[in-house]
Amino acid sequence: MPTKVISGVRGGIEEQAYEPFGAARELFVTKRREVLLAGPAGTGKSRACLEKLNLIAMQKPIRAAMVRKTRKSLTQSAMATFETKVLPNPSAVKFHEGDQEYRYPSGARVMVAGLDDSEKIGSTEFDVVYVQEATELEEDDWGMLLRGLRNNVLSYQQLMADCNPSSPDHWLKQRCDRGECQLLESVHGDNPQLVDPVTGSYTEFGRGYMSTLDSLSGYLYRRLRLGEWVAAEGMYFTEWEPRVHVCEPFAIPEEWPKWVAVDYGFAAPFCALWLARDPETRRMYVYRESYAAGLRDEQQAELIVQRTGDEQLVLRVLDQSMFNPRTEQQRPSIAAVYAAHGVRPVVPAMSTRKQGWAIVRRALAHDASQPRLQVLRGAAPNLVRTLPAMVVDPLDPEDLADKVRSQKTEDHAVDALRYGLCAEAQPPRPSQPVEIRWG
Repeated sequence: MPTKVISGVRGGIEEQAYEPFGAARELFVTKRREVLLAGPAGTGKSRACLEKLNLIAMQKPIRAAMVRKTRKSLTQSAMATFETKVLPNPSAVKFHEGDQEYRYPSGARVMVAGLDDSEKIGSTEFDVVYVQEATELEEDDWGMLLRGLRNNVLSYQQLMADCNPSSPDHWLKQRCDRGECQLLESVHGDNPQLVDPVTGSYTEFGRGYMSTLDSLSGYLYRRLRLGEWVAAEGMYFTEWEPRVHVCEPFAIPEEWPKWVAVDYGFAAPFCALWLARDPETRRMYVYRESYAAGLRDEQQAELIVQRTGDEQLVLRVLDQSMFNPRTEQQRPSIAAVYAAHGVRPVVPAMSTRKQGWAIVRRALAHDASQPRLQVLRGAAPNLVRTLPAMVVDPLDPEDLADKVRSQKTEDHAVDALRYGLCAEAQPPRPSQPVEIRWG
């Protein structure tokens, strides 16, 4: 495979050929079925993956996919890089909105999809799949993508991915350590925008970028500047251990008490978690999750009703803010909309954060025995993904931080978990009569 790619002309200026260096060059020549390009921020990982994907698509009528955890997150990340840096300008490659795919004169098709629409991806056969920020995925997501590698236009089929390092016990790092996935470790010298490949010195842009990375501290410095796989400092739920808390799936018995807890969101994702309790051991299980942004109140309620099916729920616990009246707009509360669309009766969640977090930590504790809380493997991927990312509030060590470096933490799933566990510990008094049986 050639390792220089002419990207074309932009704004009347002929662009330099893209040339991969270091780990990016290894990516271009490897034919391993699974390959991960990992390293600190700014090493050109995504660009390398997208250049390889484009080079193959220009030559062969492949079926490929560009994937991330959510479809929305691709628009300003991989797709922006693909269209502004990888595809030539002008380009014969056209993006078709209806099918959400790039179409090439060669006959190649490159689908753009998020794992929030896993049915679309799981039903399609591919030659090459590129995953951006692969540490966002669950291992079951990875397995589904591997099963789709069966289009057989190429002499090899490949799932290639990129990421910044995460925790050393992340399933993807462990997969690489076992030799199932090829790990290519990129460094800043692989990116000619940062380091001149001839002189080996930082470019002007590189000096500014590296000074930004040098200003980081703690685990972010070690991951994003040094490229090390290290655990997060200040991790709030230090009790969390995937090997202990994630269990194999099983059918929840009909007679077990079951309930659903919801953290509301529209622009940010809403999250609903379904929980069940074994009456004999008192162990609790998270066995289902709904997690999505951009759904109206009634759509969220209808999704919960649909996914609950015929199950008998003893409680439907909603974020307390959902009960706030909206009289200024003369509209019913969100809780009232939920109830009108079949999620009823509903009760408000306990709102005391610190007491709630203490209940979560007790459920996760496993010092001398198995924890009271477990999550069925693959059932709640966003809870499993975000729970270990919660960090301690530097101003209040009893609480978790709402923001990290001015960025809102993705706490929707852990909030829903808090509501659900508090309801089990202190069952709320519903506003409408309902018989509550905890077994």
